[in-house]
Amino acid sequence: MKEQLDFSLSLDEKNIPSQIISRNIDTVFSCMTINKGSINGIKKNMPVVAYQNGNQGLVGKVIQVGPFTSEIMPIYNSDCIISARIQNTRDIGLVNGSGNEEIPLEMNYIRKRVVDELNFGDIIVTSGENDNYTKDIVIGSISQISVLDYNSSLNIQITPILDFSKLETVVVINQKELNDKKQN
Repeated sequence: MKEQLDFSLSLDEKNIPSQIISRNIDTVFSCMTINKGSINGIKKNMPVVAYQNGNQGLVGKVIQVGPFTSEIMPIYNSDCIISARIQNTRDIGLVNGSGNEEIPLEMNYIRKRVVDELNFGDIIVTSGENDNYTKDIVIGSISQISVLDYNSSLNIQITPILDFSKLETVVVINQKELNDKKQN
């Protein structure tokens, strides 16, 4: 918990540290419920990150807000689509989940001609486009690259940077306001 709080103070954007209080995980639908809601300043579509084992990573985004609790759609949810970038080549594509935290994420729309520039372990980050997520939040790393004859782009599997089964605390980010501690 101290690691998460220290991390939340280091962020430039206003943020709300929260505890995960329940999970609904199956292959069709998955979400997490946190113990903060609208009275704490949480709004729909705010990005959610966590700090785990020395790594900052993307958890997902807020999809439903009540007065005292909120639901988060994690990145492994099959409805979650993220504009992302391969950190070293700067190529942009879309990352989506498979509906299960134990199955790797997929990245699509990366041109085949960059296959020789990619390596296993390359870091995938948020692109910062469309104002959905802050730029350069780590999503995960490349674990498999497939070249499909019938497709003009690569199919890339990504192992998330976070171990979702061990997450207890998260940080909801308000990208529209600065952190009070950083304004001095």
